[in-house]
Amino acid sequence: MRQAKTIYDCLFDARRKLPSPDAEILTATALGLEKSALYAFPEKPVSNKEAERHKDWLSRRIIGEPFAYIRGETEFWGLNLIVNPGVLVPRPETETLIECALSLIDKDSEVLDLGTGSGAIALALAQETNARITAVDIQPECVDLCTLNADRLGLNVKVNISDWFTNISSSFDLIVSNPPYIATNDPHLTHDGLAFEPLIALEAGVDGLESIRTVVKESPAYLRSGGHLLIEHGHDQREQVTSLFATSGFTKIENTADISGTPRVCSGTKP
Repeated sequence: MRQAKTIYDCLFDARRKLPSPDAEILTATALGLEKSALYAFPEKPVSNKEAERHKDWLSRRIIGEPFAYIRGETEFWGLNLIVNPGVLVPRPETETLIECALSLIDKDSEVLDLGTGSGAIALALAQETNARITAVDIQPECVDLCTLNADRLGLNVKVNISDWFTNISSSFDLIVSNPPYIATNDPHLTHDGLAFEPLIALEAGVDGLESIRTVVKESPAYLRSGGHLLIEHGHDQREQVTSLFATSGFTKIENTADISGTPRVCSGTKP
């Protein structure tokens, strides 16, 4: 009779193939344990179902699949969000956009989140404010997932299908967006886990600015006087994005770096 695998066996397998922190997190999550239990009860047997799940998760992580997709959920701004390969995995640097937005929102603000994906930005703002928030995305599966996350978390966000502004008829005090901003031929699209993420949420033409250019150019028509636009951009796009804001008539243009000091968010005000 084959001896059942133990917690130690699973962790040992994972640590041979993954960096230590990844190995511990994956093993604990796959086995449904707290990380401390990996070392407190290493000799404890695991069920065949748990062992198979651990084997499957490990094989997927080894080839670079994001852990968020493997697990089916991720944390952003303290929220537990369901994610799948149809949406971008929310990044910590996007929390910079949240921080900037919160400084501009009051209880009467109307906010539009363009290209919402999982709903990460809209839902973080809904958790922190009483603003009226609309989230849109071109893909029906993203609209469905954002709606699911909002319902699960009990947060009030209006979700609609729209290709940027094509289905928008009202005006807003604040527009926020984390649009695609990677150039078509950028080698990062084929590694670093990005190969598993939806290209539509990453790629933005030959210079990586196609989507940002559209959003900046069209936003003034949907902003109230004194309203603000906030856009997340790539690490080397600050000057180009700032120029786009200025060309579109925005004033009080500011750039904000993320926690690593990398330029990440551009903001501007409609006169």
